[in-house]
Amino acid sequence: MLVDIFFAILFLSLPSALITAYIAHMNDRSLWRWMAFGFFVPYVATFVAMVVTYLDQKKAGTLDE
Repeated sequence: MLVDIFFAILFLSLPSALITAYIAHMNDRSLWRWMAFGFFVPYVATFVAMVVTYLDQKKAGTLDE
């Protein structure tokens, strides 16, 4: 039972951590910090990374509109 819960959490958290880390790394952010954030706060962290990226690009003026 405990092993099943562990694998369920791992199955949900690992993709979120990888996607969040990829988004952050492609925008010159700390890979490992964002990966940990994505692992411990799954799916919410992915949206936070996208919003931070959008705001950075908007501030820099590199956003294609």
